Amino acid sequence: MPESVVAAREAPMSEAAQLDGLMRIGVMTAPGAIEIREVPIPRPGVNDVLVRIRATAICTWEQRSYSGQQANKFPFVGGHEMAGEVVEIGPGVSGEFAIGDHVAIGSSACGQCHWCRTGRDRACAQHYAGAPRYGDAWGPGGFAEYKTHPASGLYQVDPAVSFEEACLAEPLSCALHAVRLEGVGVADDVVVIGAGVMGLMNVVALKKHGARVIVSEIDSDRLAKARQMGADLTIDAAREDPVARVKELTGGRGAEHVITAFGSGKANEQAMAMLSDRGRLVLFASAHPMTPLEIDPNLMHNRETGVIGSLSSEQLDFHVAARLIGLGQVDLRPLIQRSFPLGELRAALDASIEPGTYRIIVTA
Repeated sequence: MPESVVAAREAPMSEAAQLDGLMRIGVMTAPGAIEIREVPIPRPGVNDVLVRIRATAICTWEQRSYSGQQANKFPFVGGHEMAGEVVEIGPGVSGEFAIGDHVAIGSSACGQCHWCRTGRDRACAQHYAGAPRYGDAWGPGGFAEYKTHPASGLYQVDPAVSFEEACLAEPLSCALHAVRLEGVGVADDVVVIGAGVMGLMNVVALKKHGARVIVSEIDSDRLAKARQMGADLTIDAAREDPVARVKELTGGRGAEHVITAFGSGKANEQAMAMLSDRGRLVLFASAHPMTPLEIDPNLMHNRETGVIGSLSSEQLDFHVAARLIGLGQVDLRPLIQRSFPLGELRAALDASIEPGTYRIIVTA
């Protein structure tokens, strides 16, 4: 690399090194309980980068932790759908990053373990390495003004894209991961059950893969949103039998793929009944409370059907998600409901658990 380029990249680091003092973090101390605390601004270690967090979307994990629907370990600094600006670069980080870069923050990987070397880095022990501690609190750290993160888990985004949009790279990457695991092909019939934010992220991901997307949902407003986000066909499951309707739409075959983006026993049962021969079901959403899924192994054997789970994403998926957003090839702005400053985190979480709400963004 030319010396002038090296100097240009290293010069701002001395300014960033002056970062000192305190930052605010939003801490969930128990379900429904939020504190805004001040802690020292962290410094990046080897292979780490310090990011000034600008926008964090509230995901289902934070919503369930706040409402008490899902157990968590408190005190908790949530927020794992985040984007921000590089302000300091730790030792050992390659020249790919520069001060001022806009980045989405996601999964990291060691690059050397069995899982990384076989292209399955979701299982790498470093996947969740970007969850620091803040005294007695822990968490992914999106509800903070700054956070350190492994450089391997940063994904550059075009600065023309708002931070609010950029932070949605994480949920989009999860949908892209599910579609990739599923092996969806062009013109395949795919049913998405549930048209909440993650169901709609799956719609976006599926359309980029050329599928015919059918969305089943009981809420008419969400069905309208699904059509806005690209769904080819929608089924009002409150008014008609979704299994029968899917069979009708597919000439009696059923769908090659079904993705349950709403965790419930009934949704999973419907999904199994919708599958075509050789069809695949993706259990995308976790269920709280959990209902066991009953499977007839002989029927699966005879019809060559299958069930897989999908959790989080891999670096390939996150890279693609950040590119799609940065290049303007997807428009996720219709999924952003409202923004709140970090100091109003309690109000943001209250809004996020209101029925029918899409993504609530916390800005810092």
